[in-house]
Amino acid sequence: MIQRTTEEERDRLSELPDFVLLHIMNFIDTKDALRTCILSKRWKDLWKHLTTLSFDQSTSLFDERRVVNFNKFVSQVLSCRDGSILLINIRLVIFESIGSQLLNRIMKYAVLHNVQRLTMNIPFFYGKISTYLDPIIFSCQSLTYLELHNISCWPPLELPKSLQLPALKTLRLTRVLFTATNNVCAEPFTTCNLLNTLVLNDFFLHNDAKILFISNSNLSSLKLENLKIRDTFQHKVVLSTPNLSSLTVCIFGASSLSIQPLSSTCNLSCLEEGTIDIATDISHPVLIGWLQVFTNVKILTLSYETLKLILKDLSNLATMGSQPPCFVKLESLKVVTYLFRVISDEEVNKAVEYLLQNSPLIRQMIDCYGSCLVSIACYKCGFLFGFDK
Repeated sequence: MIQRTTEEERDRLSELPDFVLLHIMNFIDTKDALRTCILSKRWKDLWKHLTTLSFDQSTSLFDERRVVNFNKFVSQVLSCRDGSILLINIRLVIFESIGSQLLNRIMKYAVLHNVQRLTMNIPFFYGKISTYLDPIIFSCQSLTYLELHNISCWPPLELPKSLQLPALKTLRLTRVLFTATNNVCAEPFTTCNLLNTLVLNDFFLHNDAKILFISNSNLSSLKLENLKIRDTFQHKVVLSTPNLSSLTVCIFGASSLSIQPLSSTCNLSCLEEGTIDIATDISHPVLIGWLQVFTNVKILTLSYETLKLILKDLSNLATMGSQPPCFVKLESLKVVTYLFRVISDEEVNKAVEYLLQNSPLIRQMIDCYGSCLVSIACYKCGFLFGFDK
């Protein structure tokens, strides 16, 4: 029998300082962190000092009575954790209803312990925010990061008219509903004075709201993803974001729109990067309207679907009454397409020439690397649009 030396028997992990062990434990699911309490007396109460709580309902800890066991587990953690310790981060991944009582308890616990980051992936089956969440979370003074994903297909989760989050810097929302605060305008972000990054995915406007007004002088990055534009609603998005440096819009929905869906009250003079992905058959004037918002962009990325839409308009001479805007600061253009695309380089060049006809650039096409890259020279620098494979 091989005998271990004293050096081999040492528990090097347990010799680490508490703050190092806690730092490691904050990266794992709370159920796994709690399991460390059986290792030794040293570990028995260590988990109670966690600054991150991560509850994932899909983990294997829960048997066929998963919901009941999950609710009981979360309640015990909240009851036994050391309440004097600052709570930095809470992450919730829920696939079945846990009940509004427990969810509200989590929210109140988070606010009481000055939570800084909150991530929720939860199915909100009934839409009304009051059915699930205590509005206290939307007036949390310490929250700097909020990510709320409504994973139910319908209805969207109705949010408060105004988000009173003075410390919030990053906000990510999926499948939510905004209501009007003044006449027909929804203005939920005006009071978030430190907001820097905003991502809206698959959002909707209530029947009493015709305009989503994104007004914030500090906002730097904005993504409007999976934006559904429907003939029956005729909703608009208006920007008042003078310091915006990055703008991404992904448009999906029906065709034959008669209004301008996106506009800005300022010229977005700080816009460095812009991305447009239009995967719907909208009219040419509406397309030009979207492009108008990007007139001061320096780096512009167009999707394969957007390029196809431009080519379709070019094939119809009747649509050419509306001219593309003048991209006065444009330095580079990137067209993201597919390896097995149906658009030739000649058609790509044709679409780009049309887009740049009013822009102060030398539109000289130089083919490089076969059909994978086309380079366009300009006064300031190499003007490039490439194909991602």
